[in-house]
Amino acid sequence: MDRQKGKDCTLRKMKDEKDKTIEKLKEDINRLKKENERLEKEKEHIEKEFKEYKAKHNQTLSELQKALKIKADTNAVSNHVGARKGHKPYTRHIPERTDKIKALIPKRCPDCNTKLGETQEIRTRVVTNVEFIFKVTNILYEIHRKYCPKCKKLVESKVPNVLPHAKYSLTFMLFIMYLRLGMRMPGGKVKEFISTTCHLHIGEGEIAHILKQLAIAFGPYYSHLEKLVRVARVKHTDSTSWRINGKNYFAWVFITFGVTLYKITKRNNSRVPLTIFTKKQRGNTLVIDRHSALRALLKKAGFILQLCWSHILDDSKGLAKNFGTEGEYVHKKLKEIYESAISFKGKGKEEIVNALKAEIFMLTTRHYNHSTIRRFVNNLWKRDIECLFHFVTDPEVDPTNNISERELRALVIIRKISNGSRSRKGANITATLLSVIQTLRRRQENVLTGLESILKNPSGY
Repeated sequence: MDRQKGKDCTLRKMKDEKDKTIEKLKEDINRLKKENERLEKEKEHIEKEFKEYKAKHNQTLSELQKALKIKADTNAVSNHVGARKGHKPYTRHIPERTDKIKALIPKRCPDCNTKLGETQEIRTRVVTNVEFIFKVTNILYEIHRKYCPKCKKLVESKVPNVLPHAKYSLTFMLFIMYLRLGMRMPGGKVKEFISTTCHLHIGEGEIAHILKQLAIAFGPYYSHLEKLVRVARVKHTDSTSWRINGKNYFAWVFITFGVTLYKITKRNNSRVPLTIFTKKQRGNTLVIDRHSALRALLKKAGFILQLCWSHILDDSKGLAKNFGTEGEYVHKKLKEIYESAISFKGKGKEEIVNALKAEIFMLTTRHYNHSTIRRFVNNLWKRDIECLFHFVTDPEVDPTNNISERELRALVIIRKISNGSRSRKGANITATLLSVIQTLRRRQENVLTGLESILKNPSGY
């Protein structure tokens, strides 16, 4: 009996708890229903207010959206994908030629493994596959020698595609040259690349020897480039530092139409350009930076000089940064003068040049509290004025020397990864080979095929 009473008591308790739970759930449901109704009413009220506001301020909203879009465009710099502003975008076009056609026919669903039936549609996708296959072949040439009764000597056939006394084919040697100087790869990286792709173990010393052999082979072409620079009517020049066996040297670049020529000298001597240009060329135009010693020497030697306006504007920008309102005024006026001069590039007359010179003179008549600014504008008038506006009347003359700095960058990168050269011969090798490579690039030619063409057809240049 007691046991039965215990069971009944437990059941009653369970029922009471169940009833309480049900009541609580009903209360929660009712509360949630009321809350939902309240939210629905609030939603309808907000939507009504928004429609009224939109109808009232439609023009303002559209203008705001436009402004926000412009702001987003101007701020999207670091995460921009694609071509830079002002640059032509590159789009990969589908190749006209298709070498292989492969049908990809699924048999089962990749998600559920169900067997599939007939094809419903076909789409195409063109993929360009590049196979990196470098096959190394060792060729043993049996060189037959025969006696020529006319020349009274033994003659033999030349080994094709090989330089005299070279262990490797010309194609492979030019590839090494392209990696080392064209792609600015350190000797150790070239060694690793050849070992990885060709399974050919070649030391850094052997790479250096290959470059030496190629420099000798390209020697006549380098002399030809030097001649082209010498006879050009308009040319650019600039210099940068170089190291040979830990000592300071200097690297020069000379540029004319379709030619880039490097020379590495012992010191940054202003007379270096005179070793390139003879007295016959002293009436030619040189575009240079604001190197005072170089300017004075070349002007004395009879060259027509065009100073780089990029350097002038950079210097005036420094004045604006350091000297406040006065510096800002000079920088602003020089920008205006330069923009006016550019608008007449190559087609201006002497009266235009005289008017531009007068604008420079007006800068000197203004009172400046800072001696640095006074000295700057006075130098422009007294020292530089005859070297500022040749590009206005001569269409072949550029107003800046930016091209020299761009071409020097290739040498600067090589200097950074190799810390210069170990010897004078090594420096000359670098100057010779890089001159050939950068000349081909300036002419927009394929570097590898161009290098091979020069050596195989020496009469072609």
